[in-house]
Amino acid sequence: MRLTLRAVLCLVACLAAIPAFPTAPSALAADAQGTSRFVVADDGNNLRASGGSDYRKAAVIAVLNRGDMVTVLSRQGKWANVRTEDGRAGWINAACLRTEAAYLNDPANRDFVMCPSDAVRNFPVIPKGRQGVAALVLRDIPSVLGGDAQATLTDASGNIVWRGPTQGAGADPLVFFCRHIGFYWPQVVGDLDGDGAIEILAQDPQSDVSVSSFTMVRFSHDLVPRGLFTGRGLVESPRGSGRFPWTDPEFPYQNVRWIMDIESAAPDGILTVTVYEYGGPAGTDLRTGKARMRLEADGAYLVSYLSPLAKPAD
Repeated sequence: MRLTLRAVLCLVACLAAIPAFPTAPSALAADAQGTSRFVVADDGNNLRASGGSDYRKAAVIAVLNRGDMVTVLSRQGKWANVRTEDGRAGWINAACLRTEAAYLNDPANRDFVMCPSDAVRNFPVIPKGRQGVAALVLRDIPSVLGGDAQATLTDASGNIVWRGPTQGAGADPLVFFCRHIGFYWPQVVGDLDGDGAIEILAQDPQSDVSVSSFTMVRFSHDLVPRGLFTGRGLVESPRGSGRFPWTDPEFPYQNVRWIMDIESAAPDGILTVTVYEYGGPAGTDLRTGKARMRLEADGAYLVSYLSPLAKPAD
């Protein structure tokens, strides 16, 4: 399923509106108010209906897992009466609940709250030094929802010349992230279409083999983000022409050739991309290849194929 950034940002905005957690490092005992929000620390915790003094014998109404957020309504011994994000209420062992700060600071949760350590975080500006900017640098911002990254533009000495928003700013196409729904991550940055200004091109979250969509943010010459489009793909039209104009949804799912993702950018701005195609007699046979492309304002243009379209190896 392809998820447009617009839909993802709506989800992120709703979740960003959740009140902050207490900052005490321990679980429920640190909360003096008796009603607050906490994070489930691990998987497989039964949410039970009311069942007298021993809730272990009460009926299980749900299972809460690592990263689920709850509101604590009341306590009884080692049990906490909680309400989940989807409105279910029940009792859970309070030992599995943590404050947000404790959850984020636990080394055991690093892979759950940060983007993978092998994700690229430093993107050189192509062509080099445009507008005095040398690189786009992403800085990790841990989140209960996953890993966020604040974007900064730096000069050749590493000085920050522009700083993007954080998750606290709400839904914003310049806040990059890794979520269970997929990645929203830059792919290339620089004067990508030859207009003299810097652009950031990012791929929208995607979870299947369908036509990719991208988000493009354009900066003015004084490094103010101004232009933006999201949810548009690079689909070849007409087929075999080598011309991949920016195309709005809904994307076709047969007899279509498109740029799946961008692997790298050369110093002269030529992109190395993966190209996918659904073709064949029924229009649904998948073939993949790799190509060099030149990006202009209206789309991408084929320079040459590095590997021809062929059926993927099993």
